[in-house]
Amino acid sequence: MTKEFIQKNRYKFFTIGAIGTFMGTLDGSILNVALPTIAGELDCSIDTVAWVILAYSLTLVSLMMVFGAWTERRGYAFAYKFGYTLFITGSILCVFAQSIGTLVVARVIQAVGAAMFQAIGTSMVTTVFPPEERGKGIGMMVMVVSAGLMTGPPLGGFILDIWPWQSIFAINIPIGLFGLFLAFMYFRDFPKPDGHRKMKLAGAVALAIGLAAGMFGLSLLDKYPISDPRILSLWGVAAAALLAFFYFEGKPEKALIGLDILKNRQFTTALTAMLLMFMAMAGSLILIPFYLQNLLGMPPRTVGLFLILLPVLMFILAPLSGRVSDKIGYRWLTAGGMATLAAGLYMVSGLNEASTTLQIILALIVVGVGIGIFSTPNTSALMGSVTESQRAVTSGIISTNRNIGMAMGIAISTALFAFYENRFADLTDKDTVFVASFERVVTIFIVLALLGAVVSLTRKNRLD
Repeated sequence: MTKEFIQKNRYKFFTIGAIGTFMGTLDGSILNVALPTIAGELDCSIDTVAWVILAYSLTLVSLMMVFGAWTERRGYAFAYKFGYTLFITGSILCVFAQSIGTLVVARVIQAVGAAMFQAIGTSMVTTVFPPEERGKGIGMMVMVVSAGLMTGPPLGGFILDIWPWQSIFAINIPIGLFGLFLAFMYFRDFPKPDGHRKMKLAGAVALAIGLAAGMFGLSLLDKYPISDPRILSLWGVAAAALLAFFYFEGKPEKALIGLDILKNRQFTTALTAMLLMFMAMAGSLILIPFYLQNLLGMPPRTVGLFLILLPVLMFILAPLSGRVSDKIGYRWLTAGGMATLAAGLYMVSGLNEASTTLQIILALIVVGVGIGIFSTPNTSALMGSVTESQRAVTSGIISTNRNIGMAMGIAISTALFAFYENRFADLTDKDTVFVASFERVVTIFIVLALLGAVVSLTRKNRLD
């Protein structure tokens, strides 16, 4: 009866999760457009205003695993009510922020709320949709992500033309209040979890400390050399915390999900392929705006229009790919998606100062098609490979894995680009240096995408 009730009302529950997902992605994509304006208004440097994003990202990465475990005890109703309330509170504080320090603190509060509903979104969809519709449900959630990413840049530009930058945070308030209202209205009938289940947070806390220290160390590489004691100390803390995580996970009485899950080939291949995809995507695409704006001289508004191609294609292809995977399985779709991504990045690596608009559009289309084909089947395979009791934690693992992959890709890309720029500094002009560096960095991510295709081929095609 309980399962029948949940599946009968699955679209109501999906709507609540979709609002949080849309709000989180919209907030991030709008903010990217507004950063220069915020820096000017608050009279701070680019390095300082970057903490508006960095503080948010560090908080997300640190807390999603913990909140995924917490949800197992408290349930989805608590998670969405708690998450929406804090996100709305942080958004209100952002609106009234008068300094960069208060804005960063408000962003941390936002991120605590966002970490809660981002950690459980995929798990909730997997729970409320029956197995034969899992790909459809996850595909719909990917569509929501794409909608947020598509809406952000043009909406942000429109808002900043009329109102002050604080308005970009104000838009979260009515959306969040609507989601909070639905959470109180619909989730009151959602079955509650076993309240006596013991919370096993030691591993999650250790992982949170390790990720936060490691990511913070990476964020300092643009200011200090890798041998700086501050960076080495942070990475030392990260290493110790990760060792503690493996220690706790090796003990059944303390384990959050247990190291046995790593023996699950479907889980490890899907997680590895996802990490490689986000590294390849983020590491390559971080350089695209610089190519379009600095090398080709395009204005930011035009750059944004080029970048909208990717979420548009994800929006179209994600649900289709999910439905196809429900019928034919995961292996060939995921491997084909990664191979298509590699082909698109190969086209990107060949772009130079003489490339035409058509060449750029075709390259980005192929990249977007690859990501759109890969994402839903891979996530569906990953969530379907774990037990029902592991879904909330696994959802947190997915979100954490995504953020780690993107951060690693960006860190590797920018560091290598700086290395190649120095290496080719004696070439004829700065445009030639840029193109040579750009090509070599993107080539490295082509290799990662191809490796992801190979990993995807080693998985089972179905979960039966």
